[in-house]
Amino acid sequence: MTLTLPMPTPGHINEPRTVEEYANVLSRAAADGLPVIVRRGGSDFAAVVPLEYLDIVEEALARSEAERGAGHMDWDRLVKTLAPSQEWFDREEPKPF
Repeated sequence: MTLTLPMPTPGHINEPRTVEEYANVLSRAAADGLPVIVRRGGSDFAAVVPLEYLDIVEEALARSEAERGAGHMDWDRLVKTLAPSQEWFDREEPKPF
């Protein structure tokens, strides 16, 4: 399932008190494909999100980490020291460019 942004506003519920109420919250998030914010004592406490949302968050975090790491690289030095050998260019295998 592909989600489009912006993400819809999540629903809010008070913290479930029983196992059945927790199961209903999980089922609601999965069936509706929408996040549910759980409140405790009147304040937002936790979120229950469909797995598709978790995939988006994990991808965003990975991209952010890659961008942060790329910002610390000395690209000029890396190009000079890590360039492929001539042998790599001479082989018959398909090249990525």
